[in-house]
Amino acid sequence: MNCRHLFFAASCLIIAASTRTEAGWPFSADGPRKGSEEYYQMHACDPISARQKCKHGKLWPPYPRPMGEPAPCMHRFHASHYWPYPYNHYDRMSVLAVSHTQIGNGWQSACTFHHYHFDAVTHELNSAGRAHLQWMMANVPGQFRQAYLATTGDSAVNDLRLANFQETVAGYVGNADSLPVVLRVAQPVGRPADEVDSIFEQRLQNMDSPVIPFTSVISSGGGGSN
Repeated sequence: MNCRHLFFAASCLIIAASTRTEAGWPFSADGPRKGSEEYYQMHACDPISARQKCKHGKLWPPYPRPMGEPAPCMHRFHASHYWPYPYNHYDRMSVLAVSHTQIGNGWQSACTFHHYHFDAVTHELNSAGRAHLQWMMANVPGQFRQAYLATTGDSAVNDLRLANFQETVAGYVGNADSLPVVLRVAQPVGRPADEVDSIFEQRLQNMDSPVIPFTSVISSGGGGSN
């Protein structure tokens, strides 16, 4: 009976030992051997900067830092030798992302048709609108070739302008779908030409006549004696 109990207890211990969980680093030496090729490959993408440590109830340093095992000496030498790689590529990608956003916004603004591109009564493209459409179809790069119509407060006017615009495009190229067009909320940059012309006309009309001061000098002729 005692042997049976001992055998049962030993079996339970073996099962418990085989199914127990173990914590990884730094509580055990699990993983590839330190200094091996597998070890370096496993830590190849670890950050190089100093690790944050907790001592005496405080974090050293107090601002965010990587935590865990320090970077291998060979990896720190590699980072120092090729500094500032890879951070220079991150900076370049950040600048390019901002530049591409600005370029896209610029083409979007250039391809927008505002109220002064349409007739106020029929809401068809006027001469300025047709000229702008021809310029757009001939000069805008393909990846930015999309028309935008500035919206108004009246949805019926927006639908009418959109239909007239697509009809004009179909008249130029035979297919209205060849040039995508969407509505967007936008304000014109600058002032219309008629408003600028009116300002210059008023300035010329209110300008004073030029006045140049002139003093007449009259000299009397006569003979002189020596």
